[in-house]
Amino acid sequence: MVIESQKGAYNYFLKNGFIPVDSTTHSIVKNCNDDNLIYDMTACLTVIWAKEYNTLYKVIDSFFCSINFYIDDTITFCLHRPLAAHDLQYIVDILYDISIKAGSSSLLLEAVEERFLDDYRGLKGYQLKTSFNKNMSEYIYSPDSILNLEGRANKEKRRLLKKFLDKPNIIFKDITKENVYQCLEIEKVWCSLKDCTVCKSFAGCSKRTMEIMTDIFDGSIYHGVLGYIDGILTSYLIFEKLNEDYAYFHLAKTTTPNFSLYVYYTAVQRFMNMVKRINLGADLGIQGLKLFKQGLGVYELQKKYLCTFTKEG
Repeated sequence: MVIESQKGAYNYFLKNGFIPVDSTTHSIVKNCNDDNLIYDMTACLTVIWAKEYNTLYKVIDSFFCSINFYIDDTITFCLHRPLAAHDLQYIVDILYDISIKAGSSSLLLEAVEERFLDDYRGLKGYQLKTSFNKNMSEYIYSPDSILNLEGRANKEKRRLLKKFLDKPNIIFKDITKENVYQCLEIEKVWCSLKDCTVCKSFAGCSKRTMEIMTDIFDGSIYHGVLGYIDGILTSYLIFEKLNEDYAYFHLAKTTTPNFSLYVYYTAVQRFMNMVKRINLGADLGIQGLKLFKQGLGVYELQKKYLCTFTKEG
């Protein structure tokens, strides 16, 4: 549930036609999003992180509008744009009005792509403040970058990968509806080693999110691998092929040092070697995750911004 200070706003949004996101929302998100799905993390993650962030949504004039309630008392909107040209001014006016009536002093739009900033700057009647959110910007790779690990800087990674490839005691199994619950075993081990406060300060509880994924897992949408060393489960990775060109990594964990490299390599080799781009998501400001995602070769950083709208005057 939302924290006490957010309950009034949460109930106000419910009364105004916003409803909780659930597993049936997946296809709605996709239908309302623009054609460059690979760059939109929020569209991909809306469903599986929905309960963690108490996410509500409403489709307005073909725009998918979602609201996230964060533990630091921040309430933000995400706007997934439709393929066809629609009136952005109209949508922002609606969201601004409802945000103010819910008790906010401004409208906050998060995860706004850099390519859309000029569109928002052109809206009338608002003072717009934009801030680059490096922690939420996403790493875009080609499959070859992950499979080949080219360059002198990746020499040690290539050595480690070869070491894992030469070990016959390592096996991978495809994740299915019947075995996806095993991912929770890794999350439980992870939780025993981590401080919940630290996890929540970055992205929320991944164990709770994995519990949701276990409930909604659909093999026609989500795919992944379970990694075993000497018969013991040590890792998992779940991703989604958005179409034949693009894939997005959702959740991954390992309890074995340096094994993430092999897990990612295996997932790409099995399922994604023919796609054009793979989105590894954001690093969330976590130094280890940042170093890992920056260390797989040549990547494109898809920049994301927080847009704050206030009325002029």
